[in-house]
Amino acid sequence: MNHKELKIFQKQIGYKFKKRSWLEAALTHPSFRHEGDADTLMDNQRLEFLGDAVVGLLSAEYLYAIRPKLDEGSMTKFRSMVTSRTGLAALALEWEIGPRLRLGKGEAQSGGAERDSNLADAVEAVIGAVFQDGGMKACRKFFSRHFEPRLAALLEEKDLQVIKDNPKGSLQEHLQQNGKEAPEYRIVSEEGPAHERIFHAAVFFDGEEIGRGMAPSKRVAEARAAAAALARLQPPIH
Repeated sequence: MNHKELKIFQKQIGYKFKKRSWLEAALTHPSFRHEGDADTLMDNQRLEFLGDAVVGLLSAEYLYAIRPKLDEGSMTKFRSMVTSRTGLAALALEWEIGPRLRLGKGEAQSGGAERDSNLADAVEAVIGAVFQDGGMKACRKFFSRHFEPRLAALLEEKDLQVIKDNPKGSLQEHLQQNGKEAPEYRIVSEEGPAHERIFHAAVFFDGEEIGRGMAPSKRVAEARAAAAALARLQPPIH
């Protein structure tokens, strides 16, 4: 890639490299180096290793902070959804990395510019290059721009599924089948800054708390409280 193309790509990803050679290395597939001067030309394998560690850490940090009660298994699942080969390759398509990769002739002829593994590796390598060029502070900004919206969308989708499953309706139906009145929901506490508010909801029946849930929205918190109440009231099926 010439200087003009590198400049366009940097604008596209929202980061300007102080040392352009880091970006050039990130976009260099090992096959290209093997066909050239291996002593002077870097490829993206080591940067990919570094970028994988950085994006994994920042994903875990984001999930840990944004969802205080998310268990380890759920955090692992959400992290893998954005850091998997498929997730990273999708980001590579947005960045149009494929045509910008420096590939060996054989790799290029076999469709290497469209191969998910090459695209995912290049994304991780770019992140590694950002780390080398600007440190963790630059990586946090880069992560916030490209990864946080994806994680937020996945978390929101999970929240919407909770509502779609309609635990509040199921709880009311369960209580009415037993000739009892409707439950009452209350937001019992709130925490966190205004843009990352966490609501704690409790559901009461006959003056007694029967379930509690928490979420970034009151509606989802109430749904989770209802789900907790159902789990408590309905006997397990063996």
